[in-house]
Amino acid sequence: MSRKLSIGLGIALLILAGFGASFMGKNRPPSERNAPGVSIKQVRTLTSRQQDLPSIIEITGRLSARERVELFAEVGGILKEGDRFREGNSFQKGQTMLRVDDEEARLSLLAQKSSLMNQITLMLPDLKTDYPESFPQWAQYLAQFDPAQPLAALPEPVDEREKYFVSARNLYNLFYTIQSQETRLGKYVIKAPFSGVVAEANIKEGTLVRVGQKLGEFFNPYSYELEAAVSLGDLEYLKAGNRVTLRSTNLDGSWQGVVNRISNQIDPNTQTAKVFINTSGRGLREGMYLSGEVAGRALEAVTEIPRALLIDQQAVFVVRDSMLALHPVQPVRYGTETVVVRGIPTGTTLLGQSLVGAYEGMKVAPFQPAAE
Repeated sequence: MSRKLSIGLGIALLILAGFGASFMGKNRPPSERNAPGVSIKQVRTLTSRQQDLPSIIEITGRLSARERVELFAEVGGILKEGDRFREGNSFQKGQTMLRVDDEEARLSLLAQKSSLMNQITLMLPDLKTDYPESFPQWAQYLAQFDPAQPLAALPEPVDEREKYFVSARNLYNLFYTIQSQETRLGKYVIKAPFSGVVAEANIKEGTLVRVGQKLGEFFNPYSYELEAAVSLGDLEYLKAGNRVTLRSTNLDGSWQGVVNRISNQIDPNTQTAKVFINTSGRGLREGMYLSGEVAGRALEAVTEIPRALLIDQQAVFVVRDSMLALHPVQPVRYGTETVVVRGIPTGTTLLGQSLVGAYEGMKVAPFQPAAE
């Protein structure tokens, strides 16, 4: 009888213990529930710091010479001088690059000057009688007339009557014809418009030059322009005058540049605008591809974090009392590996790694790696 009583009491105690454990489990706070056998995750953290950051905009583009001209013949004839006009040869500003035979044009000009001189000589006797006050200056003009020198301006008439008197003898027509021929004679010599290098040569000395024929190309190898495409979202941070650091994947070193101008036209397919950057320096050549960074307008009171920490483009995990909590942020600029956001106060402890399965309220064991 006593044995049966002991067994009954034991069973009753076990039932009561089961109910008690169940009741205590249901009334435990959710944050204290942990699945059996699951340990608290140790995670890296980092401390945020608000600061003013320059908006660094990455660009890529191809160099082209800022000064480049195509040379065309405006007169015809045999090329007398042009042996040095070859691709790769350099010329200083004002140095003669090409010379076309101008003998025929020069003789024609001298003939016209001779005709003008003759007309003035024939006019002087009548001028001395009708306009004696103007005779001395015309006589002096004739005395100083040199057909081998550039034509000097005709004496100014003292009144309208003298002007008509001179015009009736065809002097003005001859004068302007000679000026036109003098200008044309200068086109038989092609001089370097700036210090540079021949990029293309299409003619050789001794060959016939035709009017309108392309003779070659000439460019300045000391000043370049880089054309890059910048996304619509980055344009607001750019302005003319921004500094640029450029680099090449094939050469060591870097070059400095300046944003010269920004196009107002947006490419409808890529939603980008063209940005033109002036640069120069040793080692640069036309056609090179360069990449670089533009230091744009400063971003105030922002925090830069790894892109992997951004949740749904609008929040980050912070650690409070060893638990994860979502904190809303406003993304400002996206970089290749980082994102600049607003809304994180200085000193906030952020989850410093990408954590699979992370959720708000998850209990963690934070640690912050020592600064290197």
